[in-house]
Amino acid sequence: MLDQNVILWELDQVKTAEALEERFQKYLGKKWLLPAEFKVMGSLSPEEKREKWQQLSSLKTALESAYEKKNCEMSSAAINEMLEKDLIDISLPGAKLEQWYYNLLAKTRREVENIAQSLGFIVDNSTDVVTKFENFESVNIPITHPATEMHDTIYVDKKDHRWEPFVLRTHTSSGQNFLIRKYGLPMKAVIPWRCYRFDEMDATHDTMFYQLEWLYVDKDISIANFKSIITTFLSAILKKDVEIRMRPAFFPFTEPGFEIDARYDMVDPKTWAKTKSKWLEILGAGMVHENVLKAAWVDTSEWWTGFAFGLWINRITAMKYWIRDIRYFTNGDLRFVKSF
Repeated sequence: MLDQNVILWELDQVKTAEALEERFQKYLGKKWLLPAEFKVMGSLSPEEKREKWQQLSSLKTALESAYEKKNCEMSSAAINEMLEKDLIDISLPGAKLEQWYYNLLAKTRREVENIAQSLGFIVDNSTDVVTKFENFESVNIPITHPATEMHDTIYVDKKDHRWEPFVLRTHTSSGQNFLIRKYGLPMKAVIPWRCYRFDEMDATHDTMFYQLEWLYVDKDISIANFKSIITTFLSAILKKDVEIRMRPAFFPFTEPGFEIDARYDMVDPKTWAKTKSKWLEILGAGMVHENVLKAAWVDTSEWWTGFAFGLWINRITAMKYWIRDIRYFTNGDLRFVKSF
């Protein structure tokens, strides 16, 4: 006959879940001691069977109750131990959050937008996808131009309601037609947009870059207005007194067109003497071509004129912070971002 007190004592001394399960299988499992006691009752008399049955049933109930109690105690102990290890003292100072940083391109873009708004320009934003007409024909680039081919321009597998193909914008000048029709005339707007081209990636080129288009259309706008705006802007963004020179250049969307070079006062790092920097090519610009205005439904007989210039934000940022490789701006290296 199994001794109930001995079995209960054994269960009480168990320290691990594995040992508890082992004891349970030993006494209450199908092939072990207690089931075996029930099987021998077949050879007993009716009176003995009744007495034996009561004893075994009482023992089985006591063992099951003791097992459940011990199992609950061990589970609670394990949970409490886990909670103690993960205990957080709320009176202690919290973990210091890492400071966030602006990407240099975003920082420069915000500065440019603030300068533009201080000069009375609207800052407009749009999608990266434009129609082929907006990207080329609306800015006087003929449809037969090599830049319209797929080896230079990224086409999107979608067309508008006129069956005009969509492309990823290759230059911000594609927004001139959109802005004139959106705001009407006169208008002054700045377009800070991403541009995409099939290009070899190196220290000065990338397949995705940020451009900034300045557009000013009003009556009797002249090159003098343009020169004043560009000089004010460059001096503000570079935080130096900038001197510019204008060289004749060809752009399909301007007439006349110019390449703008700039130089400014600087300190020679070797002699610490004040000197002038070299002439640096900054941007392309010019007076808005008559065909561009006509494509936006502007009546050029009413003396509407304007100027536009496109600035590569990557380039002006590299100049401002003396960065030699523009790929640092987009490679995701936090060490570079944190150093500014």
